Amino acid sequence: MPRILVGSADVLIIDEIGKNYSGSGTDPNITGTFSTDCASGGLKVQGTCMLDLSEESHGNALGTGLSDAITRRLFDKIDFDKMYPNCITSTVTRTAGIPLIMDSDLRAIQVCIRTCTGIDRKNVRIVRIPNSLHIEHIMLSEAYYEEVKEREDMEIESEIFPLEFDKAGNLVRQQFR
Repeated sequence: MPRILVGSADVLIIDEIGKNYSGSGTDPNITGTFSTDCASGGLKVQGTCMLDLSEESHGNALGTGLSDAITRRLFDKIDFDKMYPNCITSTVTRTAGIPLIMDSDLRAIQVCIRTCTGIDRKNVRIVRIPNSLHIEHIMLSEAYYEEVKEREDMEIESEIFPLEFDKAGNLVRQQFR
């Protein structure tokens, strides 16, 4: 089973969720976002934000209930007539919950950072993934740099750079490789 090698983070940013990545929108074995307290694994994280929904999901945004914040962009793509029967059939309604809805990527990320407790706010540990299916290339905040450069099972593929946001506060989609 693939996994995010750093093991823990303050905040997880998932660029896109969708039924084409996992039945629950995002694979909990990767992201640590389980719909039950009886399961565990994946990334240990305090805050999770989900930024967008794949076209292939046709509005079925299962998984939103497993995050702390989503963007209005994602929310506006939800087709409740497609999502609700899916969670009712599976008997797991928590996955269809609606977390805080923020107007931009920046605000969703900020609310996740702000609601973390006991973290080093000057060195927030952020993991950003494109989705839970494609994690061979991920982005890590600078707080991981010293740890990762010593690891033989990980490779640093770029210099440190800040996340770039457009005027609306949405991420300019930097490549994961």
